[in-house]
Amino acid sequence: MKPFTLDSQMMIRASRYEKETERFSEFLSVSRVFLCSVVAQELLAGARDDEMRRLHRQFLEPFENVRRVVTPTHRGWRDAGLILRALRRHGFKATPSLANDVLIAVSATEIGATLVHDNSRDFSAIKRLYPRLKDTVGWPAKAA
Repeated sequence: MKPFTLDSQMMIRASRYEKETERFSEFLSVSRVFLCSVVAQELLAGARDDEMRRLHRQFLEPFENVRRVVTPTHRGWRDAGLILRALRRHGFKATPSLANDVLIAVSATEIGATLVHDNSRDFSAIKRLYPRLKDTVGWPAKAA
């Protein structure tokens, strides 16, 4: 079964909207999914007080308990810096959000995972500069 990792927006939607929670659960049941530590940071930083317990229980701990967490390596951080530099030269503003997207993309690539996202603009630009990235927009129809 090929590995996947999810961008923050996919996880946020799954944590806030019932229909997306169902899609998330279905995807997990037929896929080998890894949590990127950068995504965990974004989820926790942006969570409302009333979301924290559910966020931990349903969206972080299941990955942590089975050790399906991916964190950028030193090489990944270096690659991310070079990608951000190139993006800046192509007119992108190097925001914290874009930096996180690059780190998420690099982390997925380091484990050979396909990145599932809904941010075509940023990830298309990242992929042009980092063609090793495998990605898909939205929940894959058949993940297995």
